Amino acid sequence: EPVVVEIGTQLLRVLSLSGLFIAVALTYTGGLQGTGDTKSPLYISVISQVLIPLSICFVIQRTGTLQPLHIWVAILVGHAVRCALSVLRFNQGKWRGIAVDIGTTPKAPFR
Repeated sequence: EPVVVEIGTQLLRVLSLSGLFIAVALTYTGGLQGTGDTKSPLYISVISQVLIPLSICFVIQRTGTLQPLHIWVAILVGHAVRCALSVLRFNQGKWRGIAVDIGTTPKAPFR
């Protein structure tokens, strides 16, 4: 079906841009989580992956007709925001003051 091909092409074009933002965001959120700052990546993800795309789609739906391309762009905006917030949070440097307790590893019993 030509319509399916068109929608799929739009999705791939938008998500190809999203991949760049996702790669940077995952790198920085992984760094934050590794240093013990696990709440910030959670909040950033909820805001950027749920609240922002849904809000954009809600506004578009209220003011006009929501098309598949609008949904893809809302997801792209969410990924860009996630990237920006992750970089900003990491660059704040508050993770430097977090103490991470890795504990001790129990020794395996001899067999």
